[in-house]
Amino acid sequence: MEKVKKIVSDILAKQKINTVYYVGCGGSLSGFFPAKYFLSAEATKLKVGYINANEFVHATPKEIGKDTIVIAASQRGNTAETVKAVEVANELGAATIGLTFEVPSPLAETAQYVIHYEFGPESIVENQKVSYGFKLALEILNRVEGYDKYNEMITALAKLNDIVAKAKIDVVPEAIKWAWEFKDDSVIYTMGSGSCWGPAHQEAICIFMEMQWINASVIHSGEFFHGPFEITDKNTAFLMMKSCGHTRFLDDRALDFINKFNNRIFVLDATQYGINELGEVAEYLEPMFCNNVIGVFNNLLADARKHPLTTRRYMWKFKY
Repeated sequence: MEKVKKIVSDILAKQKINTVYYVGCGGSLSGFFPAKYFLSAEATKLKVGYINANEFVHATPKEIGKDTIVIAASQRGNTAETVKAVEVANELGAATIGLTFEVPSPLAETAQYVIHYEFGPESIVENQKVSYGFKLALEILNRVEGYDKYNEMITALAKLNDIVAKAKIDVVPEAIKWAWEFKDDSVIYTMGSGSCWGPAHQEAICIFMEMQWINASVIHSGEFFHGPFEITDKNTAFLMMKSCGHTRFLDDRALDFINKFNNRIFVLDATQYGINELGEVAEYLEPMFCNNVIGVFNNLLADARKHPLTTRRYMWKFKY
């Protein structure tokens, strides 16, 4: 957190902060959704944006300027669209922060401030990409407007790793069962609401479609009854990341319907694995729980399908 505090302090010494934009592609963008959700829910003055990096480049929001912070992420630090987006933000006078696992890298060289995050099964949850994106939102909100649960959130972040570590062990029996039941599905729909829409989106595009070549779509639980529920039958495969917060009602409503017509939905519910120990702020940190714990399921699915998570058909194979 000290790194984040210093960056925000340095920026505030040079400019005001009226607007925060989260920019990235794929999992790096969806990983920012918890931070965007938090600011949208808690900020009364700060404006927050959440946008694909290439869209940012080609349809740059006019509010980007000297009182804006643009926070961008790229795992290897070489996503061309993201690096270009940071260049554009720099030219417009915004403060830019780059989150990357690879240093040095083009993103690290382009962003004005750089956070080198941890990655992998042994990484500490609060030092991961999603957590740093969130901690920046937390610190900015507290410094600009004040946030009465700031200390509670810092304490909860420190507790999160232990909850995740235990859950990754406790879910193994369910994960084995799920992997063998879902390994032959050609389509899987992910569902979520609130801050959990972020990890549900990431699961669909990065795991099922990119890494497993399974057709997938993410469905917001609140949108389920406005079109998507028509695809429900007894064999439709669903994976829901259930909210522990204000939008849990939306998930329960969708589940009540699905359970009447379908017996192939798996629900990852963090309340069964201790997330409520984090108190009122748990719903904002639940995506970090989901991102880590679902990894147990994904590794077992890849094993059951004999399709390693590292396999690609197009990505990094040629210019695109």
